[in-house]
Amino acid sequence: MAYQTDTQIEGTFGSKIYYKWRGDYLVRSKGNTGKQAAVAKEQAGLLGKSSALSARLRKGFKPLLPGPANRALMYRLNNVLQQWFRTGQSATTDQVNDISLLKSFSFSGDKTGGDFYVTMPVSRTTDNNLILHIPAFDSPNPIHPLPFNGVISLHIMAVSCNLNDADDTRVFETTLDIAYDGTPLAARELWIPLQTMPGCLTVIALSVNKMTTGMVGAMYN
Repeated sequence: MAYQTDTQIEGTFGSKIYYKWRGDYLVRSKGNTGKQAAVAKEQAGLLGKSSALSARLRKGFKPLLPGPANRALMYRLNNVLQQWFRTGQSATTDQVNDISLLKSFSFSGDKTGGDFYVTMPVSRTTDNNLILHIPAFDSPNPIHPLPFNGVISLHIMAVSCNLNDADDTRVFETTLDIAYDGTPLAARELWIPLQTMPGCLTVIALSVNKMTTGMVGAMYN
């Protein structure tokens, strides 16, 4: 089973079956029985889990999301979450501190995934809260290629979803305005009072001057 990439049709054409399932247009080969049926069932399970998790993350990050409901964003996030589930990390009890599939995912772009290039690493404290590491600013335009008028405005959010409890989603939100006149500013750290918990996917995202928005960190457990 795969997404229809250039069409939105239903019906049987040659050896392919085109159909719509839960709002998505999919395609599969005929004769999907036996081992193929098991693979299709597994794929359907992954699609269901990723779609549900995607909806929770989009709801949590709603203050950051650009414009009205965006189906392209939904499909992109669904897809990258499916890829993450396939890594098997969601089954581990170890702490996963850097989920590269999610880090750099853009909310405002239109590509497949990693097209958000703002670099502000996230780490955990000893008590499992979060630290956002804001870099030093020492150039005339520290957020190039974005327009810069003397202030760097950050809108920062963290969303944590318990994969085993659909009602357990925690959200933290804050803003930070950094005035900058070209005089070098040292790197700084921003404490985010949202604890990572076992069984929870925690994602940190931000927008810069309301012009570009995306994920800067993601961790599990």
